[in-house]
Amino acid sequence: MCKRINIFFPCLMLFYFLSSLVFSYWVNANGIYVPYYVSIIISQLFLLLPAGVYVAIFNINVYRCIPYRKIKPLDILLSLAVGYLLVPITLILNFITTLIFKNYVTGSISELMLYPFFIQILLIAVIPALTEEFIFRGLFYHSYRRNGIVGAAIFSAIVFGAAHLNINQFCYAVVMGVVFAYLVEATGSMWSSMLAHFAFNTYSITMTKIFDIFRVHVEDVNISIFSLIGMAVVGVVLTKLIIDYMAKRNGKYNMIRYQNHFGVASYNNERFATVPYIVTVVIIVIYMVVSEMLMTRYL
Repeated sequence: MCKRINIFFPCLMLFYFLSSLVFSYWVNANGIYVPYYVSIIISQLFLLLPAGVYVAIFNINVYRCIPYRKIKPLDILLSLAVGYLLVPITLILNFITTLIFKNYVTGSISELMLYPFFIQILLIAVIPALTEEFIFRGLFYHSYRRNGIVGAAIFSAIVFGAAHLNINQFCYAVVMGVVFAYLVEATGSMWSSMLAHFAFNTYSITMTKIFDIFRVHVEDVNISIFSLIGMAVVGVVLTKLIIDYMAKRNGKYNMIRYQNHFGVASYNNERFATVPYIVTVVIIVIYMVVSEMLMTRYL
């Protein structure tokens, strides 16, 4: 399974990159205005289409291979809580990376604010949570999982980060990817990672909406880096405690502890990172670094 999904990895990224490039060139060449909501939907389709082809070619039974099981009411609330608890640590990582690299999210969020709140939630939280969790925690994580959950969580998270194609988002997406994988293990359901992903993605637009209601300017809200670090530490600790609690109440705790002893070593005589995987990650990292250097040079 690792060999197969690792061959799909460069195919996915190549299709996503080239189709985005061709679409952008076609739009600019013809002077076509593409609304922001259309660009979001199209970018998600460029990820989903090759994933659909992969499923069709290998005749994968999605509902049998990927656990879209019912999730308990309390696990729904706890999954949402985990999504929000991840915000401080990602803000720290975002702060560190933006000292050197460009923040690609800020500009897109400001444009998103022009749409009604419901549409914002749909575009930035619902669609990505459904699409990206299916691909990265569904296809990738569950292809690696038979070799151990630690390695599966890390290597699928790297794929998740790489798919963002910029260093800023790559750093915190990897952290999120690992946590989301453990949420799936703790609950036995993909819905938990989707809910956490949904909650995380709603943070910025929800806070902006709250500030707007109470007529508070974002520039007036100052949080020191030390306060943010404190919140990040608390968030990480609470996330660990919540996931452990969810694992215990779903009868998964001992299994997760047992598999954690293996670390990233595969116990199925199959490597997580094969040549296509390594080459693709190296190329993407080089692309991200060169893009940042060029962006810095011409700005």
